[in-house]
Amino acid sequence: MQSIDRSATLSSALRQAENLRNLALRSLNPQRDARQLAGWLYNGDDVSALAGLHALASVADPLADRVLLELLLEGDPCRATHAAWAFSARRSCPEAIGPLSRMVSRGGFPAMLAERTLLEWASRKSQPKVARASDRAKRRPSGIVVIQPFLHAHIDREGSGLGAGDAGGIASLLRSLGTALAALPEIDEVITVTRKQASEPRSQVLGPGHRVERMEIGPPGPLPCSHAWPHRLAIQKGFEALGAALADRRVVWHLRMADVGTLAAAAAAQRLGQPVVFTAAPDPHLVLDALLEAGRLSRWRFGSEDAVHHYWFRSRMVERLIAQSDQLVLLPRPNLQQDLVKLVGVDATDLAKRSTTLAEGVDVGQIERAQLRLATQGRAPAVERILQSLPVARRELPWLLLVGRLTSTKGAHRLVEAVVANSCLHSRANIVLVGGDLEQPSADEEATVERIRRAAAGAPDGLVTLTGHLPPATVSDLLVHAAAHHGVYVCASDKEEFGLAIVEAMAAGMMVVAPLRGGPGHYIQHGQTGILCDTLSVPALARAIQQAWPMASDPGRAERARAMVRRDLSVAGMARGLSQVYTRAVAE
Repeated sequence: MQSIDRSATLSSALRQAENLRNLALRSLNPQRDARQLAGWLYNGDDVSALAGLHALASVADPLADRVLLELLLEGDPCRATHAAWAFSARRSCPEAIGPLSRMVSRGGFPAMLAERTLLEWASRKSQPKVARASDRAKRRPSGIVVIQPFLHAHIDREGSGLGAGDAGGIASLLRSLGTALAALPEIDEVITVTRKQASEPRSQVLGPGHRVERMEIGPPGPLPCSHAWPHRLAIQKGFEALGAALADRRVVWHLRMADVGTLAAAAAAQRLGQPVVFTAAPDPHLVLDALLEAGRLSRWRFGSEDAVHHYWFRSRMVERLIAQSDQLVLLPRPNLQQDLVKLVGVDATDLAKRSTTLAEGVDVGQIERAQLRLATQGRAPAVERILQSLPVARRELPWLLLVGRLTSTKGAHRLVEAVVANSCLHSRANIVLVGGDLEQPSADEEATVERIRRAAAGAPDGLVTLTGHLPPATVSDLLVHAAAHHGVYVCASDKEEFGLAIVEAMAAGMMVVAPLRGGPGHYIQHGQTGILCDTLSVPALARAIQQAWPMASDPGRAERARAMVRRDLSVAGMARGLSQVYTRAVAE
């Protein structure tokens, strides 16, 4: 426990907590160790207490049941949630069934964990036979069927819902990637799975060999990621039905997110004996360390933050997905393999054996079509609408453009703060923010818009324009217009795992400002094709924009950025690399 107390970072504390739990599993004196761990629950910070709780649940002593039951009943939401989760590692405790059932009825993330524990206890009594790949005969020697789930995407042929709610860059990627994969001879079909909303059809063809299947999950209307956890069981049953219907074909699941859809899909694939590919990253481990370093999180108030964001559970989920997946895909970013070994605890030899480093890609053709429209038809209607909404004196100013979901982690409010505080910037540029549902915003979108409005207080009229979410072709029109008028693309996110919108901006020829944290450092040449900065710092962001501004008109810069994207970061190239990963996964 002392090593947990002394851990300099939260990620290292999580690793020490897992080591402590493994030691508790092998305890030679369970009675003594259970008493000691129970005492630690109230004699340290929140991180140490949760580490002690999970270690206690691994000790074969009746005291653990009594303490976990007390935590369920005492009312602290964080400890009760972790107790419900930790109980799943133990034999069925009859006294806990009532409190766990009441937790299920109250809903939310704790309900998912309580239900999971109750189902785990019930399954140990019946022990149903799990279908494995080796149990099935007459597998058709056809191409591969790829299932790529993201329940919170709103994906259609036109991309009309991209950028609204939780449907950001990953939704845009799946839409274009699925069609690019299906064009390859070794891929039979790609099935993108989302959640059905309103009058959407259950199934829709997005392109040759690529269809979207929409599951009817939860209440009508939007269902944010954070509210979807209680529907885990229904989601898993839907995935099992889909996978079972494809049982005579060569199926591979590609999972990417630390959300309930990934949790359910991984369980369904394991139950059906179908291989899994996981895009692995040390999240939320890196996020935790960054929040601690920035002073936005501390070990003493970790419990209240964890009750909202589920950091501990999502960390363990990522660790187990990495351990259980047949193949891993790594995004090319500095020190990623070292971070997975150090922060997540992955074995370096195993990681090298099972992983493939592969860049994500964008639809370069879509940008090129927008450039052709600008050259032959002039300004696009969407560009014209933005310009006409501005005061006449500001219509010729270049843009600081940001495209992404309306959520605080994307940092739009920091971009506005940086520009408003700098007279040199706000007199020379307009800010254009693309994304979010402005007509029926989610609670997160409403809160983000309010932060942007507060940041813009006292700003010149017309400085900030919010467009709401736009289809991909329209976004491309905005990018090429901004590039033609020496605009700068500013990604002010806390961090970006890769940053597809940044790549699209570079494909359009824009100068970019992007986070130091995450993937942009792999493809941005600092000081040449873009500026990397600490986007959590408003002053640093302002300095980066000022540094980028004169470089937007450097001769040859735009051409170099476009050439790099076409060569290294096209969606077609990404599809070819993934097809090799899928082939290895199904062969194993």
